[in-house]
Amino acid sequence: MDWVTFGRSLFTVVCFAFFIAVLIMAYSKRSKNRYEEAANLPFLDDDKVEEAPHDQASHGARK
Repeated sequence: MDWVTFGRSLFTVVCFAFFIAVLIMAYSKRSKNRYEEAANLPFLDDDKVEEAPHDQASHGARK
């Protein structure tokens, strides 16, 4: 086996190990709260939209 083949094999194993490490970090229980908070960000401003006056156009549209 030459060095080029060994290097390519080693690179493949290192990339696979990095991929597994990212999966473990993404699905760990420690990061669950952070992902749930990020998932709910689009819904935080719903109260402000409902309280807006109805005579004004929303989203910058002209009446």
